[in-house]
Amino acid sequence: MKTGIHLSPTTSIVAVAIATIVLSYSPPTHTCGLEPSVNGGFTISYPGSFDVAIAVADARSNGLLPAASTEAITNEVRLQHMLADLRHLQTRLNKARDRIADDSAAPFSLILVGPGLWSHFHMTSGDVLANYHTNGPLYGKTVVLTHPVALRAMLAGKLSIEQATELGLIAYSGSDTAPIQRTFEIGLQAKT
Repeated sequence: MKTGIHLSPTTSIVAVAIATIVLSYSPPTHTCGLEPSVNGGFTISYPGSFDVAIAVADARSNGLLPAASTEAITNEVRLQHMLADLRHLQTRLNKARDRIADDSAAPFSLILVGPGLWSHFHMTSGDVLANYHTNGPLYGKTVVLTHPVALRAMLAGKLSIEQATELGLIAYSGSDTAPIQRTFEIGLQAKT
């Protein structure tokens, strides 16, 4: 009685090739454009990102947003500026938490278009918890798309959330985005 599996040479080659492909496959990651491996520091890592980037270019050319800086800034400094703005957003959302309805308390992801910097926000009964510089969106949750310069302008009160939405400088992706949009409208109107 023979035991074991015996494959023909052709079947063996095909099996090895399939195993190599399966084992070498890694799911796509959402690399941040601030990482050294990304050329030029710009990534379009989510559907709708390109539309926001075009809206930013239009707003810059119309003088609604500051022109792109020609000053050489390291990615580490850029990252620190963006993280400060994201913390400011978290503070604004925390300040408005008591006015945000429970149905608007769903977790959401935010991508800063351009560098492709992802963050996750979780609305709890007490505070808004945030994880910055994460790897892609939360599965099945709303994604908020904006650009670092647009977020900074909204936080500084130089651009209203309504104007940013109308101009396409902030966009929402997912099946039910209305609660998260209300969260942003309330949070970005709150004063710190």
